[in-house]
Amino acid sequence: MKTKQILSILNVLAWIAFIGLCIQTGTFLIAGITGLMFEGTSQSKIAVIGYDFSDLHFQTKTNFIYLISILIFFSASKAYLFYLTTEILKKINLENPFNKIISDLILKISYVSFEIWIVWVVIDQYIEGLVKSGYDVSTIKNHLDSAGSFIFLAGIIYVIAQIFKRGIELQNENDLTI
Repeated sequence: MKTKQILSILNVLAWIAFIGLCIQTGTFLIAGITGLMFEGTSQSKIAVIGYDFSDLHFQTKTNFIYLISILIFFSASKAYLFYLTTEILKKINLENPFNKIISDLILKISYVSFEIWIVWVVIDQYIEGLVKSGYDVSTIKNHLDSAGSFIFLAGIIYVIAQIFKRGIELQNENDLTI
């Protein structure tokens, strides 16, 4: 396959991931809003994409609001990461890939990846505290276990961003095309 075809396929996949994560974020948002407005019985179930918030919702609304809010932020951050990826794939010029716009987008991706990891750590610790307090939120923790890899992604992308930045500096110094 040619490089342009591969980039086109990656662009489509990034858009699919972005749209899927936007839907997930919206689902969490709707669940949070309806959970605040809905005063059901303890038999009512508040479940979103495999997460069960029922126990937490009916015992303490404060913890429910905090957890759903941070999950919305977590999901929205991942969606933004894929949006930035689509922007890179849309704006990359294979004849002159080293430019300021691409460099800035790559740097943003590294920062957002680091942000996702930090939020994951906060969620993980918060859920641990809830589980120790007797709340049944283990299904949420099981779905978040793979997010720890974002710290490595952030580091790798940051190094790539620095290489791009240096490439642009060299290109501007020597008026070259790298």
